[in-house]
Amino acid sequence: MTAEDMLDQSIEQAKSSLQSQELLNQAKDVVIANERIVKPSTWPPLPGVLPQITLLGGVLMNKTNGALSVMDENKYKGHVVSIYPNPLQIAGTFAIAALTNNGIKAAVVYSGKNEYNVKCGWLLAFADTHGSVGPKPLGLSGRKIYAECGPKEKFNKIDWAHVERKLNSAGTVAKAYDVATGTSLYARIVDSLDGTSAVGAVFHG
Repeated sequence: MTAEDMLDQSIEQAKSSLQSQELLNQAKDVVIANERIVKPSTWPPLPGVLPQITLLGGVLMNKTNGALSVMDENKYKGHVVSIYPNPLQIAGTFAIAALTNNGIKAAVVYSGKNEYNVKCGWLLAFADTHGSVGPKPLGLSGRKIYAECGPKEKFNKIDWAHVERKLNSAGTVAKAYDVATGTSLYARIVDSLDGTSAVGAVFHG
């Protein structure tokens, strides 16, 4: 199976996860709690009672020789519904939600070893700000995804502002490859059902 095939598979699995009513309800509860919104007395609420919520679900696939561990992460916007898989064995899911007018933006760094037993890092950043309001820097609005990979020491002290600038100017497909370590990271973000976003990513090493 090619990297593109695996990426397609991860996207389809992410889309499928977003169809879970349980996940949607969890997302609403998380946003209501973190944004201090008064929960309606009737549940499920009537249409228009709650502010619109954006949900992003992701599936991460690990095609390296061993498990990957979360090395660092940063949440610019949004609230965690389900955490990044840690350790990431073969595959795992995560989810982040936010008020649509705020948007979602986050990044995670995984560490592990490549096939030569060298410690390496993989950075994945993504955003769904298609419904956010207010002034936006050029290229900010919409779905974005960005990736980096290489030796682990490259990610020991991350400039998150720099990562955000890279993400703001990125597109919906990310392909990172490091010649020295032989690592790569392929990722994509797409529109899914009812305005949700699906993220798929494949880690190689």
